Amino acid sequence: MCSVPSTGIPFPPQKPQTKMTTNTNIPNETSTWQEPGAWHKPCIVHVTMVAKGREPIFGKLTHNGTRAEVEKTAMGWAIINQQQRMLELCPEIKILADKVMPDHHHIVLQVRRTMTRSIKEVVRGYMQGCKAEARKLGFEGNLYDGPPYYRVLTHKGQLQAMINYVYANAERAWQRKQNPDLFRMYRRTETCGLLFTSMGNHFLLDWPERQLVEMSRNATDEQVQERLKAVLRPAQNGAVTYTASISKGEQLIARTLRTQGFPLVILLNEGFPEEGSPHERYYKPGGVYFEACSQGKLLLLEPTEEAFCAPFIRQSVEGTLRRKAEAKHFEYTPVATDSLRYRFVALNEMGRRLVDGQGADGIRL
Repeated sequence: MCSVPSTGIPFPPQKPQTKMTTNTNIPNETSTWQEPGAWHKPCIVHVTMVAKGREPIFGKLTHNGTRAEVEKTAMGWAIINQQQRMLELCPEIKILADKVMPDHHHIVLQVRRTMTRSIKEVVRGYMQGCKAEARKLGFEGNLYDGPPYYRVLTHKGQLQAMINYVYANAERAWQRKQNPDLFRMYRRTETCGLLFTSMGNHFLLDWPERQLVEMSRNATDEQVQERLKAVLRPAQNGAVTYTASISKGEQLIARTLRTQGFPLVILLNEGFPEEGSPHERYYKPGGVYFEACSQGKLLLLEPTEEAFCAPFIRQSVEGTLRRKAEAKHFEYTPVATDSLRYRFVALNEMGRRLVDGQGADGIRL
């Protein structure tokens, strides 16, 4: 039996929570934000600016034994100073959080009242100021890889998540540095006759005790709680839990297992960036999955098209859908392999195959 590795690195204490001092009307991303002039109006936006070629020109990642830190270079301090200059030139905005990383930096900005310039123009001016400072320090060529990435706050609870993400950046980067294999994306992981894109602790596939969590979207709260109790017992005895985490019941059970530190294998539908896309190289699990991955307690699996179309998977899916249709006295009609209905059922059929070890002949990455 193999053991699940653990970094032993504590999650960093967060900075004091930042609170807005003014009432801000958060725009609706599907309407208000896309209307003419919306970039000038009150909003909150998370901006990420990436150094050219991801070169570590802004600082060096270190660890003081308690938490990860970034020792800023002269250029790193220059972009901090430019933030103050931006606030002086544009008093309508406020910085809610910021973080300088070795090869990129984050700012969470609040536009407190309508501006004559758009927030994009303000950020563009800030970046031009940073480039001017870079030239003074002897940097040649472009300082940044391209335009910044904007993420607009659109729903309740997102602001605190944004701030926590920004402040946790150094610790997350340190954990990735200590456990590079756990954050490496594999495009052709083969197991049980199926191909996946994968990331995480692949030893979980060899774990002897496994269980599958599959629940109907129509399951009652009582049924979900009963299933949770049944799942927790094997998990406490060392079983690895497989789930597609699609229905609310499956999501609640997966969340409970993750919170309690039990290992999970999550089957995804379109969970990774496309092969060859700009985000492929720097992809990492988001939010709650990151810490579990860094501790070796998570494996993410996204089936390839070949896996979804495998004859034995198609046969299993059609059998399941046929039984469901007959139970409701409907005539069964085959569904396309690229439909969400087919894929969600296929994920559970693959999970069942992995748990049962059907066709298992080892793992090939």
